[in-house]
Amino acid sequence: MNENNQMNTPEVTAKITWMNNDPNMSKKAAATITIGNCFAVHGLSVVEGPKGLFVSMPQRASERKGETKYFEVAHPTNAAFRQAIVKSVMDAYNQAQVLSQQYKGNNSGQNAPMTPPPLLEEDGTLPFSLTDEPSEPDSVPIMGQTM
Repeated sequence: MNENNQMNTPEVTAKITWMNNDPNMSKKAAATITIGNCFAVHGLSVVEGPKGLFVSMPQRASERKGETKYFEVAHPTNAAFRQAIVKSVMDAYNQAQVLSQQYKGNNSGQNAPMTPPPLLEEDGTLPFSLTDEPSEPDSVPIMGQTM
């Protein structure tokens, strides 16, 4: 691998598609990533392990000699791209948690100050604005495409 591979890492965006509210479950969320605005990968997971949260790539189960093993269906081929995926998914997960806490706070009468999650904008703000105004897309998205 040469240094140019790291410089040409495509942009990765992530969207949390499901969150688990049960603190006793190890799977905390499911995510979809889009690579370079051209390729989507579904079925990533945010999992709580013995060493903390980690991102699990999509997997399939295979049984051999009575033992079930799991194999990644899709995975990055270098460390720089894996880091880009993990950062994108964890940023999306942290943002979803902030929004979930704000929703819970607004619905229970709590007005406790929120601490912004790490790995957002340099000034600590969310990379999007929250508004009460409904938004209308300029065009109809293709299935699975984000606008």
